[in-house]
Amino acid sequence: MPARLQTLGHLRLLDEGGNDIVFPEKALLILCYLQTRGVSDMPRADAASLFWDDSNSAAAFANLRQTVSRTQKRQRELDRIYLTFTDTSIGLGPDAVESDIDGVHDGACLPVLAATLTDDFLKHVKPGNRALSSWIMLQRAAHMAILRGALLDNNGQGGTGLRQARAAAALRLLEGNPDDEEVRAMLTGRPAASPILMTAQPPARVLTLQDADIGFARPNPPRVVLLPPVTTLAARAATRFSEALIEDVTIGLCALRSISIIAPHTAAQISLQADRAATYERHKISYILETRLRDEGDHHSLFTQLIFFGSDEVVWAERFPLSAEGLARSRQMISHQIAGSIATEIERNELVRGDYEIDAKAYRSFLTAQGQSKNLDLRDIRRARKSFREALKENSNYAPALGGLAHNYFLEWVLTARGDHELLKQAELHAQKAIEVDERLPSGYRELGIVKLYTRQFDESAAYLDRAEELSPNYANVIASYADTLVQGSRPDIGLQKIEHAIELNPLPPDEYFWIAASASYALDRYEDALAYINRMNDKQPAHRLSAASWAMLGDRKKARLFVRRTYESNPDFDFESWTAIIPFKEEWQRKHYYDGLKKAGF
Repeated sequence: MPARLQTLGHLRLLDEGGNDIVFPEKALLILCYLQTRGVSDMPRADAASLFWDDSNSAAAFANLRQTVSRTQKRQRELDRIYLTFTDTSIGLGPDAVESDIDGVHDGACLPVLAATLTDDFLKHVKPGNRALSSWIMLQRAAHMAILRGALLDNNGQGGTGLRQARAAAALRLLEGNPDDEEVRAMLTGRPAASPILMTAQPPARVLTLQDADIGFARPNPPRVVLLPPVTTLAARAATRFSEALIEDVTIGLCALRSISIIAPHTAAQISLQADRAATYERHKISYILETRLRDEGDHHSLFTQLIFFGSDEVVWAERFPLSAEGLARSRQMISHQIAGSIATEIERNELVRGDYEIDAKAYRSFLTAQGQSKNLDLRDIRRARKSFREALKENSNYAPALGGLAHNYFLEWVLTARGDHELLKQAELHAQKAIEVDERLPSGYRELGIVKLYTRQFDESAAYLDRAEELSPNYANVIASYADTLVQGSRPDIGLQKIEHAIELNPLPPDEYFWIAASASYALDRYEDALAYINRMNDKQPAHRLSAASWAMLGDRKKARLFVRRTYESNPDFDFESWTAIIPFKEEWQRKHYYDGLKKAGF
């Protein structure tokens, strides 16, 4: 059985079992070039100039000779000859090699093309010169032209398989060219027409898909990715429902000309990435739709949330109850509601998106700082401050960075536990400036509310956080900060409810969410719950004092003293009496409760 050359996505040579055959990458490129062009050989001089730096022919020929030597050695080890070499040429060898694009040609059936062309030709190859780059781009364009032609030739009714192939092909084409109205018409079933300006809708109204169809294509439309649904359900009906729902929503959103949709295959690949944030940045994605299907005994529920990547803000969230026997009946209604809500929220959020993305260099530095702020580590916090300042060097009125810098100063104040008033002052100044620059962004109000909390101005803190939540009711970070205010303001019961809601909106939150939940649990005498929340933190060091107090209240002095020692090891200058004096509890019972636990622990 012949080997198989994979050219879509990663360039690989596979054996009959689908396992990788280790082979020099440049040799694979040459093999790919010969097969794709349908020629049996090419001059060595052409190979040297195409696959290496064409501006330095001596170096190119030297690199070619090294590749030839490595390839011949590897072929002897494999006892296969995929490429032959003479003094003047390189050709295909006697051992046959199939290619994943053998079936990609004019006249190929749409289901085959849609199933094959789910990824870009030589997607991960980095061309060393313009000639190779141009050739790769030509192949990609040819593939899309063949797919488009097959799609438009299959405009009639068909079975389920053909309808799915048409949808997959149309989504793939629209990902690369959102302005292709003929393809959009194929997908939505509506005639291609010149769009009319999309007008903002009143807040109480959700756009229908028919409303969405009237949008102009923006010059820089936001890119939206709908991640595959997360489900722990074993029921095949529920799994099929969730997958079909995402397909319906994706197709529905393609009627909205003012956004660009990531194709489902790419979305599936993104969902597998370990560092999704870096992937979102690389793909220039502005919004992420996440869905989770849950089995709740006698019924299912579907939780959906739309996240704006720039601020890591949940701009819309909804839970849909589903009866187990009514999944299929509810699918169309829910998909229309989700797609319409997404259309509405993206339209509302466009001014905010512009605030974040309008300055590319500042935005890049801001995203770097956001990533560095995920862990409550003093070194990372200070690295993030440098990145926030780099963003402000690019644009001194970049409100997101001003809000981020305000939170950064506050985090250092908490982590150092020295009561440094200058840090809180800097946090307050940057929060106030963020509000002055852009009063629509909730982050400035959030940070000012936090500062007011830790300067014991509880009413002012609640007022600012109320305003932040009013501006963005599903912004998990705002809800978490409001929860902290309630906990410190001696309302830990309500604070715990709020932080649990924030964690539900942001299931992979920063450590401070769990820290707030642990503080609320301690205040409610739920010490085991407090320790469980601390255990969910990536970096537990900032919560060592709370761990010590919780273990002491549970009567385990040995473990309590362990965390006392760890506190002083990580912060040798920690002054217990000074620190407990500045903890901003509103009522004395709560301060005394925490103080007693810490003293029992051995502070």
